[in-house]
Amino acid sequence: MVSQDIIAQLHQDITTAEDAGDEQTAARLRTELESAKQAARNEGNAAETE
Repeated sequence: MVSQDIIAQLHQDITTAEDAGDEQTAARLRTELESAKQAARNEGNAAETE
């Protein structure tokens, strides 16, 4: 289960990486964020069909 806390933490980590000028880490975290959002959407869709 992907929690909103994980998504919020990823947003914060992206901001921290960007502020530090670490675009490579920020890009990796953006990919992780999109995966987490997709997982949350999939979980929501699965719950609706139950």
